[in-house]
Amino acid sequence: MISILRITFALCTVMMCKQNSFSQVTNKSLEKSNKMDNIKQKELIYFLYDTVFLKKRYEKLSEIISPDYINQFGAKGAAGFQETIFELTKAFPDAQWKVKEIIADGNKVVVKQKFSGTHKNQFQNIPPTNKTVSVDGIVTYEFKNGKITGSQIQTDRLGFLQQLGVLPIDLTNLSNKKENRNEVYFVDKFSVPKASVEEFVERMNYNRVFIKTLPGFISDQVFEQKDSEGNLVIITIAAWENQGKLDRAKTTVQTEYKRIAFNPVEFYQRLNIKMERGLYSKFKE
Repeated sequence: MISILRITFALCTVMMCKQNSFSQVTNKSLEKSNKMDNIKQKELIYFLYDTVFLKKRYEKLSEIISPDYINQFGAKGAAGFQETIFELTKAFPDAQWKVKEIIADGNKVVVKQKFSGTHKNQFQNIPPTNKTVSVDGIVTYEFKNGKITGSQIQTDRLGFLQQLGVLPIDLTNLSNKKENRNEVYFVDKFSVPKASVEEFVERMNYNRVFIKTLPGFISDQVFEQKDSEGNLVIITIAAWENQGKLDRAKTTVQTEYKRIAFNPVEFYQRLNIKMERGLYSKFKE
């Protein structure tokens, strides 16, 4: 009886050793396979940035983007991925993407990147500012069967808007909680013929973006009234911290006009636009 128990124990020991050995081999094989997958995924990401983005070889996207890919607007596949890129390259024709660091783990690759470009055309309702931006971002790409099935980006949105001049560098100017401010309100009223509306609105938007970058700017509002023939009356109200800040802003605006060779008087005359201007302060009860 003792001999039978010893033989059984020995057989069990051998079986366990073989099972452990098989498990170790399997784990090593999986680890090796994952490392190979990560290497291939990194290579595809470098190809995406160095060839597709920088050399604008968008026809290559179908080689690395899965048909299952869906962008934030619901568009699928390579066309959906390309849609987001085109939005940037249209607004920033000299757009550049630089890979700063790549980390791969499992089916995900995390890329630390830097985007730079010059704002030449409208981007998400922001008129062209001709300003150059350079912002860092982190993108997470998901892979399946050797192709990208998803992507998520986190970028310095605040810095991006500040560099464009949409938001001031000093965000305290946006606070409505300051006390004892002697705000002044710069009010313009424009009567714009229908034929001049498009060109006028483009110029107005340029000015609105520019003044938001100036010290002392608080906020602005635009109101419109259109008649049956398409003629437009527009009232713009820009709030400034005080008269001194407004005066300095006026000087800066005039300098900008000289830089871009813009003559307001000639502009309004050519487009047959009538303007009324006034300076207001809060009514003190």
